[in-house]
Amino acid sequence: MSQTEFYNNKTVAITGASSGMGRSYALLLAQQGANVVLGDVAQEGLQETVALVQAIPGVQVVSMHLDVSDEAQWDAFKELCESRFGGCDMLINNAGIEGATKPVWASSTAAIKQTMDINFYGVVYGCRAFLPLLVHRPWAAIVNVSSIFGFIGTPNASDYCASKFAVRGYTESLMVELAHVYPQVQVHLVHPGGVATDIARSKGTAKFKRKFLTTPSDEMVNVVLQQVQRNTPRIVYGNHAKKTYWLSKLLPLTRLKQIISKGLKLVDPKDYAPDHKGFK
Repeated sequence: MSQTEFYNNKTVAITGASSGMGRSYALLLAQQGANVVLGDVAQEGLQETVALVQAIPGVQVVSMHLDVSDEAQWDAFKELCESRFGGCDMLINNAGIEGATKPVWASSTAAIKQTMDINFYGVVYGCRAFLPLLVHRPWAAIVNVSSIFGFIGTPNASDYCASKFAVRGYTESLMVELAHVYPQVQVHLVHPGGVATDIARSKGTAKFKRKFLTTPSDEMVNVVLQQVQRNTPRIVYGNHAKKTYWLSKLLPLTRLKQIISKGLKLVDPKDYAPDHKGFK
């Protein structure tokens, strides 16, 4: 079966749809005949995505403002999907933020909580809200987006890495659990490498973005959609993705730490001053 035949007439809910991979998921799936239900907090970008999708002949699209850290809004997102299309075949938990971009001692509790609320609890709320719809389909899928930083901890990203490690653990557990009760619901864990999206927006990560975020989002999403069709549980793709995965598996932590520490050349040295207030 071709990819277009596979996704044709399926209903897919996508978070973080205002830009980057979220927009790519919306457009590529719509081009293959899927109905798309789009959510994001960035209303302007979301409406731009909707307009691009509507330009594709024969496509059905609905959207709403969705803060994935708000469980009540997830209920409304699910109800929108159900009322418009009678259910859902696929949920893509794509929304995320880059986090505090500070070392542990310079990160505020509020910033860490925000990262976990969006990157991790957004996935939790999404899975719990949509499972009652997905389990009634003869085929369904959940796609949870972690990161290659769900394999390793990197400088200035402790909260981001923690959230993506959490998504990894949560999703791997969900894979095992669902296989015993609703095996027709596939669960996929995506570990993108350096994909060209808007996630790195702060001035402090500008150098990182130029150096690392180079894989086109359409290319990344095409690979994900291919692997979902093949029912591949773990999808690792993008700049440095497979290299990072295998380094995390094969190297002892002492050696891995030495390699990861090279990333310190991209950080603000003021945050690493011995007299930083976080040490006082």
